[in-house]
Amino acid sequence: MKVGIYCDSGINGGHEEMLKRFMLALVASAHIETLHILVPNANEALFRHVSDLSAAHAKVKVIGLSYTAESIRGNVFALLRMIRSTAATLRTLRLDKLVIAQGTIASALAGLFAARYARTVAVSYLPLVDDPPAGGGRSEKIKWLVKRVLYRVPNEYVTLNEHLRGKLRKLAPDARAMILENYVDDRFSRSTLTKQAARAALGLPDDGTTIIAHIGRLNFQQKRQDFLMEAIERHADAFKRTLVLIVGEGPDDGCLQASIEASPALSACVRMVGPQKDVLPYIVASDALVLPSAYEGVPLVMIEAVLAERPIVVSRVSGLDSYLPDALLFPAHDRDALVERIFAARDLPLAALTGEFRRRFSREAFDAQAQNVLLPAGAARDAGAQAAPKHSDVLAK
Repeated sequence: MKVGIYCDSGINGGHEEMLKRFMLALVASAHIETLHILVPNANEALFRHVSDLSAAHAKVKVIGLSYTAESIRGNVFALLRMIRSTAATLRTLRLDKLVIAQGTIASALAGLFAARYARTVAVSYLPLVDDPPAGGGRSEKIKWLVKRVLYRVPNEYVTLNEHLRGKLRKLAPDARAMILENYVDDRFSRSTLTKQAARAALGLPDDGTTIIAHIGRLNFQQKRQDFLMEAIERHADAFKRTLVLIVGEGPDDGCLQASIEASPALSACVRMVGPQKDVLPYIVASDALVLPSAYEGVPLVMIEAVLAERPIVVSRVSGLDSYLPDALLFPAHDRDALVERIFAARDLPLAALTGEFRRRFSREAFDAQAQNVLLPAGAARDAGAQAAPKHSDVLAK
């Protein structure tokens, strides 16, 4: 098969990290003859990763995009130009399929429409699937109608779990939907780093202070760090001997910093530490983690925390109750329940859950799925019964 991968994101978040792992699995697949990867020149980290992959594997070809999704957002004429130019490139490549990394159905539209315009099979790699608006005004209803049309554009989908596939089958009944669960490096479960050593290395207190961490993009709409701050202020006494670490960056960085500085309760216990290349020490140093998101796919930090045997309290949204026990879930709008779960989670035994996650989110399981999801339905079933998948360890470290 001649396969392409398209990603026009200018950022490097969890979905982009999973895309890199998807690339490695496809490189090792005997079914893939050539792999053409289209990524923005401006996304230096992603472009460097793909360039290194190309240097190590003859089957990988790199095509630099002159734009990012962020650079053309809101500019319809620029979007149309990029659709035409990308479609022209796809016609010369004559791919069997193009995998389009979409954070949401409304992202990477230049690649999605270019594939359809060039009559290339468009495979949306989609970690988030929208729910219809519960209420809202006219504009929200119009946005939903547009999204419903967009869900009919891809020929196929690759998504993260059965919950999301079920939603896609309702929104795009004619499109094939396959599951590719996330994979996390097993160093999170193999690490010998202790809580005491992690705190010492990070300069964190080890005097009985409870440490809670939130790791993720600073985006109030999805990750709801503002909701977490409101819960802390509402229960300031419970957090008197607690340090809350906010790890990450994003569009609401400034707003979050301002709200912390304006509140004595937050200033006393919340510390923003910015983005970190390696979050493992922060996970190990914590007594518990928290993720009060409004919606999610399958968050990498949830898997990483459980593999490191640290409890993570998440909102009961997006089918996350199929991964975690009730003791680690709270109703999405209940601040009191969030705080109660955080402090109760510190003593929760996790050995059995960690063992289950090691099997479910292993490199072997991911590679087996990744090397089959692009095959025709019959071939994918046959391949699934064969031997263990091959690995490309180049760049994996």
